[in-house]
Amino acid sequence: MARAKICNHPGCNELISHDKRYCEKHIRAPRVPFENAVRSNDSLYNTTRWRKLRRKVLKENKTCFNCGTNNNLEVHHRVPPRGNEEAFYDECNLIPLCSQCHRVVTAHEIKKRSR
Repeated sequence: MARAKICNHPGCNELISHDKRYCEKHIRAPRVPFENAVRSNDSLYNTTRWRKLRRKVLKENKTCFNCGTNNNLEVHHRVPPRGNEEAFYDECNLIPLCSQCHRVVTAHEIKKRSR
């Protein structure tokens, strides 16, 4: 091994390549964002009513509400409906966000709820 260093796992003295962080024993699987997230309205996202409303919002609003891009737009609920079907379908509660902004906003909401 040309350049080596010690594994970053506390107490591990295994030598690893300088471009790695952990030895094979302590390597962590990459996390998938929101992989354990549960949406209380999950079944509503599969309805024809939602698909039509989503299409309408994206047709009327062609840019991300946050950054202004027109790439990879998704529809976001300003106020999470959390089991409220009326709020879920309320067009005034919906804004277009690009996928990147949507991830950031959603992560912020989840973090805020967990406090």
